[in-house]
Amino acid sequence: MGIFSAVYRVYWSETDAAIMMHFSNFFRACERAEEDFFASLGYTHKEKGGKRILMPRVHAECDYKSILRPGDAYRVTITEIQLGKRSIRYFYEIYNETLEGLSAVCKIVTVSYDEASGKSVELPKELREKLLERGAKIVENYK
Repeated sequence: MGIFSAVYRVYWSETDAAIMMHFSNFFRACERAEEDFFASLGYTHKEKGGKRILMPRVHAECDYKSILRPGDAYRVTITEIQLGKRSIRYFYEIYNETLEGLSAVCKIVTVSYDEASGKSVELPKELREKLLERGAKIVENYK
């Protein structure tokens, strides 16, 4: 089942010349699911400066299994979350609901970042606790 799932649809504007979802849009789909997941935890990007949780991406990878075409419904599932002291690793599966098959398996790593100092910082305690409540795991020896 996973930690969080959301269903979306492929739009024509998200496709490439071969009329399939452009590879870069798989990462956008993962980020969209992450944002929806954070909203379900009560976090938004509407916070004022200094209160926002900034989580820039420092690593992204994706293994593509099958195509998504315009109009296809697809489900993005966050299957696992690993917490370091300053970072979060998200593991995703993107499943084509229309054709009933796995389209991609992705991983994105984010780092908690302080806007004022320009440096990485420990994950906020409240966020860490909420993520653990939802099934995240702490990974030893991982920043």
